[in-house]
Amino acid sequence: MKNLKISLLGLFIASIAIIGCSDGEDGMDGAPGTANVKGSTYTIMGSDWTNGNATITVPGLTRAIAENGQVAVYFTFDSLGTDTITWNPLPYRFVGNVGGQAQFITIQNTVSIGKVVISARLNTNGGVNFGGETNARVILIPSSSRVSGVNHDDYEEVLEVYGIKENEL
Repeated sequence: MKNLKISLLGLFIASIAIIGCSDGEDGMDGAPGTANVKGSTYTIMGSDWTNGNATITVPGLTRAIAENGQVAVYFTFDSLGTDTITWNPLPYRFVGNVGGQAQFITIQNTVSIGKVVISARLNTNGGVNFGGETNARVILIPSSSRVSGVNHDDYEEVLEVYGIKENEL
């Protein structure tokens, strides 16, 4: 009789557990996953430029991101200590004074695993080495975190959509 009571008690507890475990309602979808989006600021010294090229080592830049994700690169001549910094998306073209003459300068980038190369070229195709300190921001967006419809040339929009804080870079 004792074994029967224990068996019935066990059956009763198991029944309650099965009945009490229902699925419930589905919740709302959250915002697209952006936890894997990373950004960093890099200072490029005048001595880092050779023949119009400066190489930035970006440890988080994997093959998967380089081939299938998005690498957004921004460039500025502004000092990082100022209140207002203009981050220009690359490629960026402007008129600069080179040897006393106004010339078009194009700054662009190439991406490979673990690095970004910033190139500065005159409209005559010669390289430009900047003597002072310049800065670049690199934002790495894995393909699984990309949000469609984002204008990656708009620095402020990228920060907002991917939830990146200015001081996190």
